Amino acid sequence: MTIIERFHNVRSSDHFVLVAMCFAIFTDTFIYGMWTAILLAAYGAALLIGSPIIGFVSDRIHSRRSPLLFGYLTIAASTSIFMFGHSVSVFILARVCQGLSGAVIGVLGLAMIADRAHSETLGEFMAYGSLSFTWGMLTGPVFGGLLFDHFGIAGAFGLPIAMLAIDIILRVLMIEKRSAIVESPRQTEASIISEAGEESPLLGSRAHSCAPSLAFRHFFDTRLMIAILVEVTISSIFSAFEATLPLFTIETYQWAPTNAGLVFLGLTLPSFFSIPLAKYTRNRGWDRRKIVATELIFSSLPMAGLKWAEGNTLQHQILFISLVSFVGLFMTTSQAQTMAEVSDSVRQIEAKHGVDTTKSSGMGTGFAFCNMAIAMGQFIGPLIAGATKSELGWSAMTLILGTFSCGVGLFSLIVNY
Repeated sequence: MTIIERFHNVRSSDHFVLVAMCFAIFTDTFIYGMWTAILLAAYGAALLIGSPIIGFVSDRIHSRRSPLLFGYLTIAASTSIFMFGHSVSVFILARVCQGLSGAVIGVLGLAMIADRAHSETLGEFMAYGSLSFTWGMLTGPVFGGLLFDHFGIAGAFGLPIAMLAIDIILRVLMIEKRSAIVESPRQTEASIISEAGEESPLLGSRAHSCAPSLAFRHFFDTRLMIAILVEVTISSIFSAFEATLPLFTIETYQWAPTNAGLVFLGLTLPSFFSIPLAKYTRNRGWDRRKIVATELIFSSLPMAGLKWAEGNTLQHQILFISLVSFVGLFMTTSQAQTMAEVSDSVRQIEAKHGVDTTKSSGMGTGFAFCNMAIAMGQFIGPLIAGATKSELGWSAMTLILGTFSCGVGLFSLIVNY
């Protein structure tokens, strides 16, 4: 094998695509997190509108290269606008660009990870994608503030620009699955037919050559819609705690704002358990739908227990951190499994309607639904949490969130049984 062929194999390998897409997801959420306090509504609107369009288009073209490059350009545009803008209207435009980039990177990044994952590695691959999303959201505000304090506006934008440059290099090097089938050196017609056959059991690639693409109505499938409902729930709970935890610690424990911000580590650090959990459940042959439903049910216990963390003593603070960490454990691990479930649901829909995945796909549209679910949760969560905390208090808020999680978990368990 020549050096060129080896380099080609690296560029088209599953793990290289995984690294490239995880870095893209991390970059997008990192940059979003640095400016999350500015004009959230504009971002959410662009994300909700852009996601289904990007998903629909990406599923009907041979390569996702063009929409992905569009995503990088919109990130660069929003970063430049924030750097040089000086008016509210300009900042609104910047947030719209961020929302569009979130739609592109969120949809295509997860779809491309799912495309490359085999059935036995799907859970771990999606866990890495979920991990990238979570840590991008966490580290964005932290690094953004530190860089601005020490190096000013140039320092705050220098790191995102460098990350975007790495993103573009990785995307140029990366070879997509469908492109790899066409471009791979010395690949025979027989091997092309064989690879297509792996993705489309029962029918060969020639028989699928005229198979239609999936219509929008095909995605209103019970299994996929339950996964989307679960994603809305997880995103709502995450966003609710992100909006209320710092204020609660400042009011109750008199923590400084910096220490209050560190409480997010309790929500996000447990995300590292999502990878070994995905491997363990795969080896055991457990149904991930039942695992996610069970996690949602059990997460209601630490959420309801947070009412006993009101009180400014060391014991109350230890209890608070412990319970928040359990909430983070249940939410982050179930989110990774839910993203894998979205992929499984789409593959089931593709098989049901005889889609040739070497020519068309439903992953873009499936993860457009997932992206929209995350955006809806980011709107619903703070709204519910803010209203209930101000009107009914902290205990009622945590109890309502716990009941919501338990109810969706039970519903999912019953429907998927």
